[in-house]
Amino acid sequence: MKRRARGWPWRLSPDLVGLALIVTLRSPALAAPLAGAADDEQQKGLALIARAKSLEKLLTSDAGPFRLRVHVKLFGMVGGTSEGDYLLFAASSGRWFEQNRFPGYSELSGLYDGERWRKRNVGDKPFRFHELGQMLSPAYHLELPAGAKIGKLAQKEIAGTKASCIQASPTAELWQRDRAGMTAISPVGISDDAQVTLCFEASSGLLVSVTYQADLPRFEYEGQVTFGDKVFPRVLRCYEGKELAVEATVEELAEEAVQDPAGFAPPAGVEKWPYCASPDPPKLLEKKLPAARSLAYSKARRQYGTVTCLAEVGTDGRIHDFAFLQFRAGGLAGAVKEAVQEWVYRPGSCGGVPVPVTIYLAYTIPP
Repeated sequence: MKRRARGWPWRLSPDLVGLALIVTLRSPALAAPLAGAADDEQQKGLALIARAKSLEKLLTSDAGPFRLRVHVKLFGMVGGTSEGDYLLFAASSGRWFEQNRFPGYSELSGLYDGERWRKRNVGDKPFRFHELGQMLSPAYHLELPAGAKIGKLAQKEIAGTKASCIQASPTAELWQRDRAGMTAISPVGISDDAQVTLCFEASSGLLVSVTYQADLPRFEYEGQVTFGDKVFPRVLRCYEGKELAVEATVEELAEEAVQDPAGFAPPAGVEKWPYCASPDPPKLLEKKLPAARSLAYSKARRQYGTVTCLAEVGTDGRIHDFAFLQFRAGGLAGAVKEAVQEWVYRPGSCGGVPVPVTIYLAYTIPP
């Protein structure tokens, strides 16, 4: 996966000063329609997002008990394609649990009366399951921070379907950008240059594609499964560049018989933490630079640039679930991993209580 890259000062000649004055005097009248057009595009974009969210977000306050069963294929695994199942059972938006069951990996997690919980059979969550979680929640991509700007509305055709597309920035994901040799503590927060392009089916308003900046996965949605006034995609796909990484097919979305809510309580031995939609982000307290020998090895072989990673800052303030999104061969990737796994954070928090928070790390090794 590759990155993207980005006039000069000038002066009016004496002959153009008069013309510039006329243009300046008229500019408020000229700018008003342009500003109005931008506001109109913003409102149209926000309306598209709100419409899709109302249709596709399953865990809402007005949702009754339901179950969702999905068959999943994970491509590009060490042992080839891996197949498994995802299950979601909900009594309400505040009481639900989900389960991933795959060869060699299982995870049970949920929400019960304001408390999140989870239990895995392995220590770290493989990157494919991060992608799966993002893919299985179309509404996840529609959560934008307050003040996000919507770009111009464009009409496109996606897989033979007419779609309305918008570019939004920034996204709600937390980023940390750091650089080898920089001793200053880098902040964790919403990145102003993080962008996403959202495309919605023109006829239904459903989300059909999600494209982030170059290093991040891309998502596509196809078909429909209905449940009351909810409409969920039937086929969900995640791509890494042009390569299909995850594909899921909905097998069932149906009403669940009313059960004892206590049946959704977390089992014994799970990890638990308070739930809030927007926890306070973690803060880096101590950092370690990559080993000098690793940097020298990489630079001698011209192995430099930015390595993009996904990780969770745990309640212990350390890095967990570390995964490369953009892998650089040789010593560079190893040097970055060696450095960041020794970093110490003040963990993210909800009402002052530590909670695990996922962040993107973009670490640059200069030439």
